[in-house]
Amino acid sequence: MPTQSHIWDKMIELSKVVRLAKKEKFYIGKSKFGQGLFARRNIALGETILKFTGDIIDFDKAILKAPRYEGDPLQIGKNLYVNLEPPGRFVNHSCDPNAGIKNDVDLVALRHIRAGEEIYFDYSTTMDEDYWVMQCGCGSVHCRRVIKDFKHLPSHVKRKYLELNVVQNFIAIQYETTATAK
Repeated sequence: MPTQSHIWDKMIELSKVVRLAKKEKFYIGKSKFGQGLFARRNIALGETILKFTGDIIDFDKAILKAPRYEGDPLQIGKNLYVNLEPPGRFVNHSCDPNAGIKNDVDLVALRHIRAGEEIYFDYSTTMDEDYWVMQCGCGSVHCRRVIKDFKHLPSHVKRKYLELNVVQNFIAIQYETTATAK
């Protein structure tokens, strides 16, 4: 049973998160996926929304997470992941995202995002492990129905993401010769 001190510490921690979130460009709200990250105000094309944070873990630790949280770690290297902390862990997937990740951990707007709009990125732009697959329920007209590694994306989608520079660096390097050969 939690002690009074433990409860008090959790309340203080939650209070800090709430205060920080009020200053941020976003808030955590109810989404069709449970919880999601939403724009608190209009966010301009190219504007940084947040920096993903968390402990750096390896693949073995990433897959040991409880099934409910197994997809939370953000792959930043062949065997390196950021064990996402809030608020980053609440950014949901879309096959037609309004945000993408640059510099491995910076979530940036790919277009103008209106206040109140949910913020999404395409999880496939961060995946190259041949392990994690998820059914997609984004509802976009461009929905691929399944979220898989970047290498499984249609060629035109890969090209678009590479041109936008929103593919994890360790993945993008594999496609550099393809992009420069155009």
